[in-house]
Amino acid sequence: MIPAPSIRFAGRTVACLACLACHALGVAASPAIAQEPVLLERIVAIVDEEMILQSDLELAIELYQLDRQLAGAEPEPVTPELRKQVLTNLIENKLIIAAAKQNEMVVEESEVEARVQERVDQLVEQYGSLEALERALEQSQLTLEDFRFRYGTQLRNQQYLRLVVGRFIRPGIEVMANEVEQYYLDHLAEMPAEPDSVTLASILVRVQPGAETRRLVQAKVAAAQQALAAGRDFADVAREFSEEPNASRGGRIGAVRPGDLFDRALDQAVLGLQAGEISQPVISARGVHLLKVDRVEPDGARVISQIFFPIEIGDADRAAARQRIEAARDRVLAGEPFSLVAAEVSEDPASAAAGGLMGTFQLDELSPAFQEALAGAAVGTVTEPVEVPGGYYAFQVVERFEGHRYTYDELKDDLRRYVENQKIEVALAEYIDELEGIFFVDIKP
Repeated sequence: MIPAPSIRFAGRTVACLACLACHALGVAASPAIAQEPVLLERIVAIVDEEMILQSDLELAIELYQLDRQLAGAEPEPVTPELRKQVLTNLIENKLIIAAAKQNEMVVEESEVEARVQERVDQLVEQYGSLEALERALEQSQLTLEDFRFRYGTQLRNQQYLRLVVGRFIRPGIEVMANEVEQYYLDHLAEMPAEPDSVTLASILVRVQPGAETRRLVQAKVAAAQQALAAGRDFADVAREFSEEPNASRGGRIGAVRPGDLFDRALDQAVLGLQAGEISQPVISARGVHLLKVDRVEPDGARVISQIFFPIEIGDADRAAARQRIEAARDRVLAGEPFSLVAAEVSEDPASAAAGGLMGTFQLDELSPAFQEALAGAAVGTVTEPVEVPGGYYAFQVVERFEGHRYTYDELKDDLRRYVENQKIEVALAEYIDELEGIFFVDIKP
């Protein structure tokens, strides 16, 4: 894929231009306005007779910051350097579009609109509802329509860029095999490596709430189930009984796929339901869940809602779980087979049924706490208990595999694409410089 500049937006027409036209013709609504003109808009650049307005630049900066927010990054300080970079990319976009249109290249608007809607649907799922997405956009002082406009513009710009690169840049790019191999040798220290892997068995002891806490939660679950059995709508019961933030939305969570939920028991419960069905109570590390599948999407994703009751865990409950996992570990260290202790004690049903065997994992995919516990652990070693939000794990290292740096033959296809993209970037920069000599560009101070 062609590495594109990090910020690419296009401008949009601003109604204030009409006000500027009136002012230029000497038309004024009142003597006060005529005596004290107010600057309503400013032109920051002109490209091929198209204006880039101050409002276009400000919007592009806001949308760049929104991109960072949606990606989980902090906003950048709005420095003169950032403004210059955003303006440069606005100008480059207009030059590319001018070149594409001069050569009668066309972007299919229906495809752009479809991809915009697809992205909005993905974000609605990510945030849980359309209202939650709109609230997130409001934090950047943007509307959903602003976002649709921005994303459509970005897709359109990318498509024009692909068309121009495909016709004028890529045909002149040649990558030789010896170039790719030399790049590998010159950057050997930077080449990716397969990390160490371990095959693990585990014993999981969950933190269990005290008897009184269990009694109170069971009573709440029973009341909700009774309301559902009486025929009440799931969303109404969720609003009345559920004890989580999305209760006001009828417990709606959104679309989930296998692995999306934080607990395997929840995943299995959801996958076992058809549209309209409600689960039996499911216990997770957080509490008790009543799950409903509202509908099943064509791709298999399930749109779900839930009624949730948190389980409060105290220090005494956690201490009791710690004692149970230490007792299980002591049995293994005393000579009992790990598989037998895991099958008897572990509260992870899937691995307990396999004698605690979990599978093989790359170390860098595991959580920092797990990596620390397993660092240097030899085959057969049983780790100290590792605390997790819902309880404690003790791991046994069944097998250990050393990682290795990938060879040239394993990487050559990816490296060839990378070298080609580097050449395309250089050629594209030179092409844009040529466009600046063909099309009129005027950057205002």
